[in-house]
Amino acid sequence: MAQVGVFAGLPPFSPSTAFASSLLGTQDDGQNRSLFLDTVDIGRLYIAVNVVIFPPVPRFLPPSHTTITNGVSKDTPNGINGHGEDENRRPHTPTQFDIFLRGLDEIGFGSPKLSDTDISVFTLIFPKTSGHVIRHDFLQLRLQDSPIPVIRIYHRFRVLHYHNGIREADFNADQCIGSLVKNAGGIIQWGEVSSYSAISQLQRYRAKITQELLYRFNDVSMLSPKPIESKTVALIRGRPNLMTGGPVYAASKALGLKLVIIDEPGHWLEADTEENRNIREAFLTTDLTEDDTVVDRIIASIRSYDHPIHGVFTLSDNFFVAVAKVAETLGLPCGPVSAFETAVDKYKSRMLQDAPGHTARVTSVAELEALLAAPKDGSTPFFTPKFPVIVKPTKGWSSECVSKVRKPRHLARAVEKATARHGSAAVIEPFFDGPEIDVNFVLLDGEILFCEIADEPPCEADSAKAKVSDTFSPVALTLPSSLPEDEQEMVRDTLHKILLKIGFTTGIFHLEARVVNSKAEYCIGPGFEMLTFKHKDRMPAEKAECKLIEINARPPGYRVSVPSRHTYGVDYFAVRMLAAVDDKERLREVAKPFGHVESPSYRTPGAQYWSRLVYIPVPKDGIVKWKEHEELGLISPSEDLKLRRPDLAEHIVLAVDYHKDGDKVIKFTDGARTYLGHILVKHTYDRDEAITIGNEVLEEYFVNIHDG
Repeated sequence: MAQVGVFAGLPPFSPSTAFASSLLGTQDDGQNRSLFLDTVDIGRLYIAVNVVIFPPVPRFLPPSHTTITNGVSKDTPNGINGHGEDENRRPHTPTQFDIFLRGLDEIGFGSPKLSDTDISVFTLIFPKTSGHVIRHDFLQLRLQDSPIPVIRIYHRFRVLHYHNGIREADFNADQCIGSLVKNAGGIIQWGEVSSYSAISQLQRYRAKITQELLYRFNDVSMLSPKPIESKTVALIRGRPNLMTGGPVYAASKALGLKLVIIDEPGHWLEADTEENRNIREAFLTTDLTEDDTVVDRIIASIRSYDHPIHGVFTLSDNFFVAVAKVAETLGLPCGPVSAFETAVDKYKSRMLQDAPGHTARVTSVAELEALLAAPKDGSTPFFTPKFPVIVKPTKGWSSECVSKVRKPRHLARAVEKATARHGSAAVIEPFFDGPEIDVNFVLLDGEILFCEIADEPPCEADSAKAKVSDTFSPVALTLPSSLPEDEQEMVRDTLHKILLKIGFTTGIFHLEARVVNSKAEYCIGPGFEMLTFKHKDRMPAEKAECKLIEINARPPGYRVSVPSRHTYGVDYFAVRMLAAVDDKERLREVAKPFGHVESPSYRTPGAQYWSRLVYIPVPKDGIVKWKEHEELGLISPSEDLKLRRPDLAEHIVLAVDYHKDGDKVIKFTDGARTYLGHILVKHTYDRDEAITIGNEVLEEYFVNIHDG
């Protein structure tokens, strides 16, 4: 570590200067605090300056915590703004400590609350090169869930604006530390260190900060050498509420993208309120009835807008093809219409891997019966289902109306259920037995920038005794996958080739699949679940294969995208919008995950911890009743859980309750489970422990559902 204490008018850091007098500094000043600085490279792109501030020497201990006004403490006698006077009215020159605090105040950091007994640590971040800001919340995004407590984050980045990198001139003269504060791209105030710590402990703490910043920044640039054009992107079908739309709107603002919403009258973002104007640039009221002219109506709305729109996208599955046609007509960036037509049709996507006669598409029970009765001599299309089979709508989502059929006599009932949903045909396909996975790809011109695989544990319909009424609604998700590495590589290769084959080359894609003939299997019992290697006597003779379930040309749903952002640091909604406006340079940067390495926990590189996403199912139809807390009033079930079980709360990354007190809930919607909320938990070193904590959270989530 190179030290710049000498630039700040201080001697280099050493035990004799920093920890003299019972581990407290001995430099006298208005606050009687010692301060030292040191610099360290954070990869290729950043320099960090650590500022360590020691508590006051006891003989001059000021009251309680120091409160700073105009850069100088209220209780210090050395005055404000430059040279003041001490208690004997002698001239007193502001110390580097005073200058540091004044600098924080002048840039808008505010008045830091400094401990009278512990050591305070700040880190100033400097990009080594100059450029235009890629997204303004870089530090907040990369420091989320840091194992080192963060008290406050400040950044000077204004998205799209030019930011100067570090210069030699920033490190000279008496006001060096003031210049450092003024020119820093960002400032982090970390949790405090006990002043009774040994010097080696403080050194380890600083080393830990450095290592964590290396992992988190991972040479991801926050600056672009080229100017970034201000662009407008249109979202067709705004999200139904702020909870599901919040991450989308936050990403657009962080990227400096102007967001236009195209939706029907009455949408909650239509009203011209200050709150809505902070979310979107404009709202274009449009009839989105799904008919033959909906594409023309969307195009007419876009052309009626007074400003250019540089890209369009949607997060609604039933509008993928329409939006692709809009983009094609207007000459905007998008994948080919044919690719979206294949992705949204589960029969077409299944046929990408199908063997003749194993999959069928029918529009009615009568058509099913005719198909089953057809001769198998090759004169007509034939269908020979091998049970168990899966029956589902060709167009659908959220596992709605999906059935597992084990016996031929139940097939007609399942087809009837599937064809009733969305007026869709039904696809009948083989059930592939093996671990189910979610796979997310970020592609740029066909190149894999990022790929993650998550494990989806068995649901009720996976049971060998599953009934037609049992659902494939998910129960949990574990990130990252613990499938054997060679099988994960096979999955990536297989699904990547499928995406390229149908024409997808740029964007975020969420796929679901199963691994047949896997060397791994689930062992599940009361309170535990483990994806482990099969016994050697039961190892499959054939090679593992990846069987596609479905392709979604979008980020995974809100409740999965946010956990992926926390686990890996990759914002899928940012990726989707940058792809829509063809901003390839920024897309490449936002797709870079954390740099955490797998050892010693054997996680997928890039994941900062093991995480478990738990879905809280609605237990019965009725009215939600929140708990009345004696001090806090009505509290949500997740807040109640955290108060009752602080041991679990320390592992909870986020907890979202979907329903408020008094809301009506039902157990099923179109044959799929409905949920009360979701909770994401983490464990840094142990996957099994993360799963156990998730299961405990599910058991401890209490909510009253009143009949009504």
